Amino acid sequence: MSSHIVLLQDYDRHDRVWALDLRSGEVSPASGRCHGFVRLQMPQHPGPAREDREAAALFAEAGTLWFQYGDRRWDCASVTVRHSGSPDGTRRFTVTGPHGIALDLLYTAPVPEPFDPSYDAIDALEDDFLHWVAQRLATAGRRHNLLAHYLNGFLPA
Repeated sequence: MSSHIVLLQDYDRHDRVWALDLRSGEVSPASGRCHGFVRLQMPQHPGPAREDREAAALFAEAGTLWFQYGDRRWDCASVTVRHSGSPDGTRRFTVTGPHGIALDLLYTAPVPEPFDPSYDAIDALEDDFLHWVAQRLATAGRRHNLLAHYLNGFLPA
């Protein structure tokens, strides 16, 4: 594997694997052991063409846990990641580093199935990758465990 490519499992379709180019943020179909998850999304400007969307990824590479959005990447040990929601359904995801806010995304919360009485917090977390990322990175212990798991790699489901 080239040092600028990492294999990631699709967050929405667990049978799909993507090769993420760390320099460009572009993804292409792949196969093999995964070292994290990627979701193809673009919360600020949703569009119909999936390949035109930004890739957001949480993965391990070179002994480090990374969060990448498009072609921008941050070492998870040196940034703070926050997620919040507003009553109007707006969500905010921020990555803050030593020089202030490095990424600030506002987006609409995923809409639950209207007639699903079993829809709960776990379903909401599954629907919102950025919320899931913020929860995974909330404590040093979670980051440590995730780094160990992702460095080892895993086969797609």
